[in-house]
Amino acid sequence: MTPVSALWGTGSFQEFREPEPNGNLMQKIVTGTIAGAAGIALLLGGAGSFALWNDTASVPPATVDSGTLTLSANPDGVWTDITNGRSDVIDISAVRMVPGNLYQFHQTMDVEATGDDLTADLTWAPQSITGDDELVAAAEQSLTVASESASLQPAGRTAWTVTPTEGTSVLDVTYTIGLSSEVTTGKAQSIDLSGLTFTLTQKPIES
Repeated sequence: MTPVSALWGTGSFQEFREPEPNGNLMQKIVTGTIAGAAGIALLLGGAGSFALWNDTASVPPATVDSGTLTLSANPDGVWTDITNGRSDVIDISAVRMVPGNLYQFHQTMDVEATGDDLTADLTWAPQSITGDDELVAAAEQSLTVASESASLQPAGRTAWTVTPTEGTSVLDVTYTIGLSSEVTTGKAQSIDLSGLTFTLTQKPIES
């Protein structure tokens, strides 16, 4: 009769254990489930810090530059008495013009124009020269504008067309005023030249 507590094999002895009750088995299963749930929670790290895959990429580096359109008067304006062939530099504010006198003002202006599709109009208004009516009517006045730059082209008596160019284009402005020897009006009056203004305006881009 074989004992319940032992089994004989090939020279070795093994203790025989009876199966544990079902309650212990359930406890191990529950413990394993709780540990597994805790591991999942650790992997997630909390809902607030969970991140999906992402990546970034940059476009090739580039810049866009704007052009220029500027007009500036140089501080080289000078008045000259050109009466009967003179060429004397004068202070125009100290002059008292009489019939037969002729005076001339010369000044340069710089124009800078760069940019694709850029064209502009350079204009001035002779009527902006004002003063006492009799003297304005009696005075002989002329305004001429000249330039050696190919980017400045005449477009009428009081306008020029400006096109882009590298560097600065120079505009020569010459204003002449005088009274003929036959004038008998305009005594003790004045003419105001401060309102003479040149305007540089871009033209709309054509389609």
